[in-house]
Amino acid sequence: MMHIHSLVKRDIKIFYRTKGNLFFASLSVLILVVLHFVVFRNMNTDNWVQIVSQFPALSVERDMLAWIVDSLMFAAIIPIGAITISLTALGLMVEDKEKNVLSDFLVSPIKRSSLLASYLISSFIVGFVILLGYIVFFQIYFILMYSVSFSLTQLGLMLLAMVGSLVFANIFMLLLISFLKSQQSLGAVGTIVGTLIGFLSGAYIPVGMFGETVGNVFSALPFLQITVLTRQAFLYALESVTPFTHEMISGRVAHTFGIEHWLGDTLFPVWGTVLMSGGITLILLVLLMIRFAKMKKAD
Repeated sequence: MMHIHSLVKRDIKIFYRTKGNLFFASLSVLILVVLHFVVFRNMNTDNWVQIVSQFPALSVERDMLAWIVDSLMFAAIIPIGAITISLTALGLMVEDKEKNVLSDFLVSPIKRSSLLASYLISSFIVGFVILLGYIVFFQIYFILMYSVSFSLTQLGLMLLAMVGSLVFANIFMLLLISFLKSQQSLGAVGTIVGTLIGFLSGAYIPVGMFGETVGNVFSALPFLQITVLTRQAFLYALESVTPFTHEMISGRVAHTFGIEHWLGDTLFPVWGTVLMSGGITLILLVLLMIRFAKMKKAD
């Protein structure tokens, strides 16, 4: 246990001490935020204006619709950030492998399982702190822009979604990183993942605009599933901020904007989405354990 504590402390110190880690961990998030305020915010708000036209009895101000659009975008930052932060934090494993530090650890009394646990725990802690900082920023932004604050229930749901995002992201990224042997390959993977994650989570383009086939593929992956859960947490206060009810924007609208989890013509309830994303995460964990068991035999 002492070994794991020392290793976790070492990994966290290296992450924050390395120049550029925080920037690269948040690069995809920064790109999404810039694109949102430069391009997507007005466009998506106009789309919601058209949706409001279906309810002539409602009087909905544009600021209310902008709050919905901002909420959908900020919610997507949680799973996207979890992936990119995990990739950057767990990249230390590739660096240790390339510099033969990993080999030095393996000839010491430290077990490979302890090393694996230390990488995961340190990455989770780093991700939790950074994502918690994001949520604080979101709260400040919503108060300044809309005079809307998160309720305790809403914060609880956000934290649960954030923890789920980090668990999936760390297991998935460690499994992926275990096949990499150099910083160059890590950089290439980071570029690909950073580009794709915005589309897979429906952050750049609403999932309903990709077409049925592509939309179903995205819906079957945890990236979009976790984004749906975070979006439902962010829109928890929908009925107190806007004249909309959750029922009004369910169905086609919620499917298009990734507020509900649809797979084909099937609507998954929240617990169904949690079970599906949790089940996929569990499968990845089993694959990770098998992968490291094979690596141990190869030593």
